[in-house]
Amino acid sequence: MTSIRYKIILQLMRLLGMKNMCMLPREEFLKNIKSINQKRKFFMPRKKGYVIGDRLIMEHYHCLTIQRNAQPSKRALLFLYGGGMLISPDKNDVNSALKMSVLADCDVWFPYYPLCIDHGIDVLHEMILQCYREMTTVYQPEQISVLGFSSGGALAIGLALHNNALGKIIAMPRQIIAVSPGSVPATEEEKKRMNELNSVDMLVDVKFIEHVEYFMRHGKTMPEYMISGHRGDFAGLPPLHFYYGACEILSALAPSFEKVCQENNVSYTMHIAPGMCHCYAAIGYFPEGKAAFNEIAERLKFPE
Repeated sequence: MTSIRYKIILQLMRLLGMKNMCMLPREEFLKNIKSINQKRKFFMPRKKGYVIGDRLIMEHYHCLTIQRNAQPSKRALLFLYGGGMLISPDKNDVNSALKMSVLADCDVWFPYYPLCIDHGIDVLHEMILQCYREMTTVYQPEQISVLGFSSGGALAIGLALHNNALGKIIAMPRQIIAVSPGSVPATEEEKKRMNELNSVDMLVDVKFIEHVEYFMRHGKTMPEYMISGHRGDFAGLPPLHFYYGACEILSALAPSFEKVCQENNVSYTMHIAPGMCHCYAAIGYFPEGKAAFNEIAERLKFPE
């Protein structure tokens, strides 16, 4: 049974028509996205006692480095925000990274990865892998976790898949936690499941997935695993932890992720929260979301 607070927020989502932008024609959709991004600029947060820096990845892309002390901690988290590969992060995203640093007692890297408005999805994978590569010069791979929300969840899994595609050039991280990871359905059965959930999803519409796929490809042929993450090479991947809401279209792909994990003997957990929306674990305004966020923080902790 869902909480009263969640039901109120869900009703607000309905009244505000949160899905309306998803269903706009492509040009109008893009215009709205660009308008949002104009208001979201890179900024350096402040937190007492923390050392917060800006590291340039590939000599161009900002990455916030959040350290709990003057010297790097033993453990670190690569935090990948969501936004459909199209929308820039806002202060709430950065604050979530800061909060996770406190709860999980670890350093955090928060990359402002390139967006598919200007680049194909291959450039995003290249940047994220390079960011992780640079993390491994500061922290041991077995002490690094990767956490991603929505499109960030897709990139979290994509980091490992891209590493496999390149011949396992870097040691894998300790674990990957993907909250509502984005992925394009690759079969008619997956499309059918997604369409069946469309009416109960208050945030994401199937039309949005179509828009995102168009921009990810950017007029080029892309590796299948970059478009549909569950179609990649999962051999040797670290433990994966999935969090979905049962009332979101992306949960239609949960069986596909389970299947590929089982086929490749990848340790995984699958959480599908009854009645919950897309990325519920990132929303702390209701108890179910707060509990899931705290559970993720506990997963990031482990004996030194």
